[in-house]
Amino acid sequence: MWLLAGCGRESFCAAAVLETRRSTQIANPTTLARMNQSRECAVRRQGAFARRSASVLVALSVAACTEHGITNPNPIPTPANTHPGFDTSIYPGDAAMSVWVKPSSPYEWVGYYLAAPCHRDPSWMGKRVTLTAMGWGLAVLFVGQQTFDGVPDIQLPPVFDRVAPTGVDSLPRARAGIMVPPTEAELQSGAVTCSRTLLTTEQGSADAIDAVTKTASEGFPLGTVIYLDIEHMDAIPASMDAYYRAWVQQVLADGRFRPGIYVHKANAAAIYEGVRRAYTDMNASGSAMFWITSSTGFSIDKSPQEVGFVWASVWQGMYEVTQTWNGATINIDVDVADMSSPSSP
Repeated sequence: MWLLAGCGRESFCAAAVLETRRSTQIANPTTLARMNQSRECAVRRQGAFARRSASVLVALSVAACTEHGITNPNPIPTPANTHPGFDTSIYPGDAAMSVWVKPSSPYEWVGYYLAAPCHRDPSWMGKRVTLTAMGWGLAVLFVGQQTFDGVPDIQLPPVFDRVAPTGVDSLPRARAGIMVPPTEAELQSGAVTCSRTLLTTEQGSADAIDAVTKTASEGFPLGTVIYLDIEHMDAIPASMDAYYRAWVQQVLADGRFRPGIYVHKANAAAIYEGVRRAYTDMNASGSAMFWITSSTGFSIDKSPQEVGFVWASVWQGMYEVTQTWNGATINIDVDVADMSSPSSP
């Protein structure tokens, strides 16, 4: 059926074949011109049919996905070395996570937030065994001290779509300055946990001990990568340099886990160099893992290195997008990694 449709009509095909056979015997210019026109017509008809067939197949695929309960069928086949994941501040619940794991969604791994100075919510804690049993890869995150005061407000619902148009780099909520300031009681009691006044070498070491202790208590294996979350800065103060370098060196000195850094593209090169010096000062081999955030040019079928750095292992590029898979809706940031579990030893 496809072959007949490709020629258009059976009689047209017969005529084209007849003209071809005669071409070896007839040298008349008029006949040759007619024969060439017939061939061109057949080629055009075949191309049009192929395009129509491809459109039908795509439509059938989308319909099949929707019929089986996938609201947002994945439009992009991801390469073998690209592993989509997502992160969201508050744990979505076991029911949602169980129906989102690939192949029900495109996502293979998820960010695993430790309770931390600038991320007090503990909802991810205690979920490692549950998530790995479901088949999720994990990326351990520790949100340490920042250059702002107050804890990012992770409870606010998304108020606008943060997917940036091509060529424009947007920022996640914390980078936009949506924070819960310290209460008067916290200020008076000295119980503030997230403040630029805590960007010191001593606090960097203390927060590293906190991070490795919690990672161990969650049952993560030796060699797991812990990503220190450093939010976007217009300029990197010396106090931040002192803080993150002390954090990295304390993780190295402890020896149970490996340091990683989550950082905005605008600050990435400078912090990469600072981390490299921290390794050198410790006479440590290897290098930290880097998770770069930037919305410019992002797609889940790209490799992390396409963010612009060959040393990037993870790329976060879509912020606060709401997606539904298998009937479960979650507000997420979207990432790609060069491994299916970015914290794996």
